[in-house]
Amino acid sequence: MARARNIKPGFFLNTDLSEISAIGRLLFIGLWTIADYRGCLQYNPKKIKAQILPYEDGINTEQLINDLERYGFIRKYIIDDDEYIKIVNFEKHQSPHKN
Repeated sequence: MARARNIKPGFFLNTDLSEISAIGRLLFIGLWTIADYRGCLQYNPKKIKAQILPYEDGINTEQLINDLERYGFIRKYIIDDDEYIKIVNFEKHQSPHKN
């Protein structure tokens, strides 16, 4: 289920984020809306694209996620053979409800 999140003005001036394509930055914002209250979500590039960028053709979601990881905005991890994403500093910038 998608959730409402806040975008702070500093997001647009982040020099590290400026190294990521505009569609990658949009994907990053979209990840916030599908993450749980801790900033975690299952890593499934096909499903993520369907949830965040359903009308965009030719998007390599996996590459965009790798770009976000390379610049330290997300971290991938594995639990019991399932891959997940943790949005770094999510809890610092968002105040989600736990339900």
